[in-house]
Amino acid sequence: MRIALEPRGPTEKRNPLLYGLAGLAAGFALSILLGALTPVGVTGVARALYVNLSEPRFWLLSLPYFAPIAASAAGLALAYRAGFITIGSEGQVILGAVVAYGLLYFMLSQLHPVLALAVAMAAAALAGALYGLVVGALRVYLGANETLVSLMLNYIAVALVNYLVAGPWQSGPFTRTEPLPDRFWISGLASAIVTTVFIVLLEALYVYTRLGIAVDSISRARRAAETYGVDPGRAILVVAALAGAAAGLGGGLYMAAEQHQLLSLGKQGLGYGYMGILAAWLAGLRPAATIAAGLLITLLYNMFVSLQLQGIPASFVLAFEAVIVLSVLASTTLSRYRVVIRHG
Repeated sequence: MRIALEPRGPTEKRNPLLYGLAGLAAGFALSILLGALTPVGVTGVARALYVNLSEPRFWLLSLPYFAPIAASAAGLALAYRAGFITIGSEGQVILGAVVAYGLLYFMLSQLHPVLALAVAMAAAALAGALYGLVVGALRVYLGANETLVSLMLNYIAVALVNYLVAGPWQSGPFTRTEPLPDRFWISGLASAIVTTVFIVLLEALYVYTRLGIAVDSISRARRAAETYGVDPGRAILVVAALAGAAAGLGGGLYMAAEQHQLLSLGKQGLGYGYMGILAAWLAGLRPAATIAAGLLITLLYNMFVSLQLQGIPASFVLAFEAVIVLSVLASTTLSRYRVVIRHG
């Protein structure tokens, strides 16, 4: 007997949102059952999850992380659809945060806060786009592996931050900068709204312009796409720039909404760009779906500390998060495939 997955026909595909919600429910149920192995037991885990998710303050505290995670995921969804497998969103998030901080603190301090923030966020997106274009250009014109190149650029972005906070931008004896003036601080809700609007624009580009056709065609039937006038190189450059802009904007918003200053980083960076990769695949590579997937990853990320404060060991919290993510991923996959059992 052999179990296989076969793609569903166009008329057989199921609603991925409903399947994702079913997977989410299953993931939480399995996590609660796993709670029997923890010191607080099944009821303790169930109570901890309920207390977190029913508390509006928990959701509000999670929102600042939504911007870098969901924005990165939306841009990566387009890139991966085009077969451009970059992991550079981490470096682009960091670079966007650096550019936003530098402009707001050193150059735009005399402007009205709204205008200064608008300029800083646009510059953060532009910086991310240019950083993404480096990866795209090396792939298109030199055939470089975009995954390796983007990983190396992530390390360069981390090194840039560590240089700035230990050198020209350092404040005091510690490796960090002065905080931004509080007139440049925005709420997590505002950053989430801006991020959502940007993701909707990306979805509109994908659905209503030739970009969507180009992105889907060059990864599935490259020669056929070229026959119909699609330039794969140009499409890759466009998605590289869009993915970078999305991540850069996410980094700028994160700086204004949560971090407010630059701090020294480990080699893994902030981590939000890498979480965006997970959110992109969780969303089935649809930009609009990254809103839900990004919110889920954001909540799970914020839950890591809060569940530990309620007596659940860190290793089990990580296991719960893995179970929930895998359950959603398996369910959304089943909306596109059906399970076939073959005998013999």
